[in-house]
Amino acid sequence: MKSLIALSTVAGLTFASAVAAKAEDAALSGKTVCVNRYASAPVIDDILKGMNDGLKASGGEKIVQNIQNPEADAATQQTIAQQFASGGCDLIVVIGTAAAQSIQQATKTVPVVFIGVSTPVEAGIVQSLKKPGGNMTGVSDPLPVESEIDGMLSILPTIETIGLIYKVGDPAGDPLAARAVAHIEGKGLKHVTAGIANAGETTQAAQSLVGRVQAIEFPCDTTTISGMAGALKVAKDAKLPVFGCTSDAVKGGAILAGSYSYVTVGTRAADLVVAVLKGANPATTPVIIPKIAGFEINKTEADALGLKIPATMMTSAVKTY
Repeated sequence: MKSLIALSTVAGLTFASAVAAKAEDAALSGKTVCVNRYASAPVIDDILKGMNDGLKASGGEKIVQNIQNPEADAATQQTIAQQFASGGCDLIVVIGTAAAQSIQQATKTVPVVFIGVSTPVEAGIVQSLKKPGGNMTGVSDPLPVESEIDGMLSILPTIETIGLIYKVGDPAGDPLAARAVAHIEGKGLKHVTAGIANAGETTQAAQSLVGRVQAIEFPCDTTTISGMAGALKVAKDAKLPVFGCTSDAVKGGAILAGSYSYVTVGTRAADLVVAVLKGANPATTPVIIPKIAGFEINKTEADALGLKIPATMMTSAVKTY
């Protein structure tokens, strides 16, 4: 009799689990997630890969995705924001600070998960990291500009003037650049800023710094990332070392940058997407900040410029090129 009761209990629990699983599948199946990726960049590809992997692992493979890319064009971004806000989206995923602000202006009701917003409080996207307070929560990636500058000085201790390239007026670019300036001045060094208005101006910005600075730091914002290749080419031709931003910059020729795993960033975002679609309130769902993996270092480029990377930095690097 006891065995029969035990078997009956197990069967009941198994049935209940199956019913719960089906209910969870129903909460996600057929939902439409509108994705505003803002620009074309390998780091954004990594984010989307991680998000898709995370959705599949959480039973969200039946979620319908509507992915739109304005290629960092402000007017196109506004159009996409209005389209997403007007209906048909159960949830909006938005990548980058400028795009997140655009979506925020377009809708206060559709739930939003942002990704790759380094300064969400300063940008006015959330009230606080613990309690966002509106229809938006997400994954933030505050970039370690101070550590990057310290790394720069470990490699080039004779630097006197550092150039900064970032998008002026950008809700991520401005505060990150301000942090960089404060740290540079705190070290008793000088800086020259080369602000840009759009991605196409990064090449000209780099050209304006040649002969005026001993190194360039990318405080990093989405617009600068999308136009970074031109600046890196100018710097390479001028034998001017570049530091900062994402792993994309290091792959392209920057000496080092603080690094997140952006596949992991995307996976963490998928957790939030699933949670919100199942009923979690963005207003009370804390913003996630993944752990920084460490420095990525381009030793090949450093060698080409005759720069010596300290042994301690090399042994602790998360990836080298």
